[in-house]
Amino acid sequence: MALVSRPMGWTGWTITGAAIAMGVLVAVGLTIALVRGIRLKRRVGTTAGRITPLAAGIGRGTGDIRTGLSRAEEGAGELAREIERLRVPVAELQVIGRHALVAVAGIKGPLGWVAGIRALVRHRGR
Repeated sequence: MALVSRPMGWTGWTITGAAIAMGVLVAVGLTIALVRGIRLKRRVGTTAGRITPLAAGIGRGTGDIRTGLSRAEEGAGELAREIERLRVPVAELQVIGRHALVAVAGIKGPLGWVAGIRALVRHRGR
């Protein structure tokens, strides 16, 4: 018996089988993608539910920080104005203090012996 070789060709059954296999593979792929998409959506929803309160708290904290910074800037401005207002009286008091020290030194010389005698009198009187 002689083997006759036939050329391999596309027959109707081969094309139909390939189309069915392709359809099944596409349907399975779409089903897997759909299931994974639903899971992802649920996870995103759960994560968003957890993150939303945290983000709101951070937003409130940021607002509090901004309020505190603006108050601090106002306080710094008031402090700078008060320091500037006190510069002149402080300078005047420094001048008066220097004059007072000179006056005390001038008085202490001649009256130093009076203070010494007074201390002796008080000490002996005890």
